[in-house]
Amino acid sequence: MIDNQIQNNEIFNPEDQNCPVCAAYNSIYRKDSFEAEMKLPEKMGKGFCQRIIVKPSMEISISDMTFHESLTMGGGHDKGLYYFAFCLGEALQWRAEGDKKEYEIDCGESCIFNVNQEKSICTYKPEQRFWGISIGLDVALVTNMMHHIGKQNAATLLSHGDSYFYKRKFSSTIKVILNDMIHCGYKGYVKKIYLEGKVLELIAVFMDEIIFENGRLHSSISLSASDINALHKARRILDENIVTPPTIGKLARLICLNEYKLKTGFKEFFGMPIHAYVIDKRLEMARFLMENKKLRVTETAILIGYSDASHFAEKFRRKYGVNPSEFIKNS
Repeated sequence: MIDNQIQNNEIFNPEDQNCPVCAAYNSIYRKDSFEAEMKLPEKMGKGFCQRIIVKPSMEISISDMTFHESLTMGGGHDKGLYYFAFCLGEALQWRAEGDKKEYEIDCGESCIFNVNQEKSICTYKPEQRFWGISIGLDVALVTNMMHHIGKQNAATLLSHGDSYFYKRKFSSTIKVILNDMIHCGYKGYVKKIYLEGKVLELIAVFMDEIIFENGRLHSSISLSASDINALHKARRILDENIVTPPTIGKLARLICLNEYKLKTGFKEFFGMPIHAYVIDKRLEMARFLMENKKLRVTETAILIGYSDASHFAEKFRRKYGVNPSEFIKNS
């Protein structure tokens, strides 16, 4: 999560100089190996933190931890990196030392940040699952990326000197990519190549979503700011009801937009018609259920809204290039 990305600064517990969790953390940040992992001491909790150095300008931290008692830890950040963090578990709060402002990232949220304070302090609450991924990227790469999403947007993100914090919800598409990274089955050099590709894919999707959200597409129809907000609301409604989505007519009424603008605007903003979008997201859900929940093909088909397993298999094969039964066998 947020406080795990330490390269040149010790992680410390202000209340316990001999904290075993901090000692475990520091052990993985002192290692020069491509991949290092620490497990929480049993008396402190359960879980792990894994650090992967893909290359000098790109590192990944995957954490999944639950503490038995409240624990406060602090540490520094490498000023040569910007961080993308994605929260998959309980909300996490932290503050920079000497700064009264508190930052928070909740489940389903992502943030980009780079602080110029030397240390940040985070308190983990007992029996809550702190689960997520953070990615450290070279400053030049992120700055270049920000400027490609538009001058106004870049100015907003980079307007705090060398310190900023930008937060947003992440999409189901990004969640699938994160899941692929967490469950990567490759080893050694092949794993490096795979994860670098996944990080670049993640950045591409992230940039694309920000561009869409800020209405920078040249639309063939006239759309006001309220129309664009309505289209994003439509996508949220679909994401939350992907198994039983509303009809086009009902969706148009829910977002107060006529059907023509809804259908045309949605296709231009999100790259596919509403019906195709629903199918695509259902199939992403199906992949997740079979890969991580180990559900059978028939069970999965029913859960995502298909009464005909053969029809589901045809759609799945068209998207992923493999039958769902073969996918389960190889996952």
